[in-house]
Parts: sequence; C-alpha cells; structure tokens
Amino acid sequence: MSTFDTGLYPIQFCIVTVQESEARPRRRREETVERLLDAALETFAEIGFAAASVEDICRRGGFTRGAFYSSFRSKDELFEALFVRETARNFARAEEQLAGLEGESDPIAAAIERCLGTFRADRTWVLVHTEYALHATRHPEAAAALRRHAEQTHRQLTDLISEVSGRLGLRLTVPANRLARIVLAVHDGVVIREVLGGPERTGAARDRAASDLERTTLLLLLRSAVAGQQPSID
Repeated sequence: MSTFDTGLYPIQFCIVTVQESEARPRRRREETVERLLDAALETFAEIGFAAASVEDICRRGGFTRGAFYSSFRSKDELFEALFVRETARNFARAEEQLAGLEGESDPIAAAIERCLGTFRADRTWVLVHTEYALHATRHPEAAAALRRHAEQTHRQLTDLISEVSGRLGLRLTVPANRLARIVLAVHDGVVIREVLGGPERTGAARDRAASDLERTTLLLLLRSAVAGQQPSID
C-alpha cells in the first residue's frame, strides 16, 4: 500500500484540498440556482408565468433542462425560491436602512423616506408576483404556497416594526401585527396601481408619483399608529 510523503505533501495541504473539492460543486450549484432565478424573473415578467416554459427559462439563462431539473422540480418550486430570495433581499436592505434612526429628529418620517428606496415600485417583481397570484387562484397548491410565503413576510415585517418601535421608544396604538398587515396592503395597492397605470406616466415620473402617494399614506398611517403623534404629512 502506498503512503503519502508528509514532507512532500503536508497533511494540511491534503485536508484543504479535500475541503475545497467538496465545496466547489456546492458553489457551482448555488451559482446555477441564482442564474436560473434571474432568468426566470426576466422571463416571467416578459411573457408571463403561465406562458413561460422551462425551455424558455433555460434558454435565457444558458442552461439545459437537466440543469433546471437538478435544481427545481417545477416552475412553481422555482417561483417559491424566487419569492424567498426577493423578500430576503428587501428585508436585509430595510434593516440596513433603518439602522441609526435614533439620531433623527423625526424618526417616523426618516424611516419612511429610507424605506421607500428599498420597497420601491419594482415593476419587474410586481408583475411577476401579481401574475403568479392569478395563477394561484386556479391552482390550490400554488395558492397554499403563496399564503405560506405571505404569512412569513407578515411575520418578518411584524418583527421589524416591533424591533424598531421598541428601539425608538415609540408606543404603538395598534398591535404590530395588525399594523404590518396594513402597511403591506398599502404598499401592494400602490405599486400595483402604478404598474397598471396608463401611459401618461412612465419611468421616473411613474416611480416619483408612486413614492409620493405611498409616502403620504404611510406618514398618515404611522403617525396615527404611534401614541403622541399627530396624523400630519409635514
């Protein structure tokens, strides 16, 4: 039986090499999944969830069907992964934006202003999410999955509201979980309205109008939901 010459091949080198060789396929799979999600987001936004085929997604991402099915069992499973990724990204950005509010003279207005840049009217994701919601009305399993993810989003926003209000010493006049549902409804309503709006507003003008409407609504809502605040948009 042959043995390693530990002088020529130090044991540390052997261990690192084995660890790297095991990590490499995992990194490749993660990269494949990310590229598939990017391709799916673009494809769903362009031609719709129902119309898009696995081949369409693979063609845009430069993959074979085998690469797709080694990562996802179906388009619905892919959408679930897409929902998780987009939501996680938004909450990570929001938590970063809401750091340091203690130094603001008007933390409520500052929080809204910071978050409008994070939860902006993202036309691509809103189109994809809205279309999938329509798909879910005709497919019970998709509807159940969408409800699970919506409840997870609600819990995350509830936790964020509780954490930020506690950190700022603000007393809420409504439960955080109820406030979270209202905030989500306002946001969804505004962005869908703007996405489905007429051609008179496009690009920056459309986004600015959406931000102004959401800013005004959230200021009135959050000032009313915090004890000692006047429901003003100033």
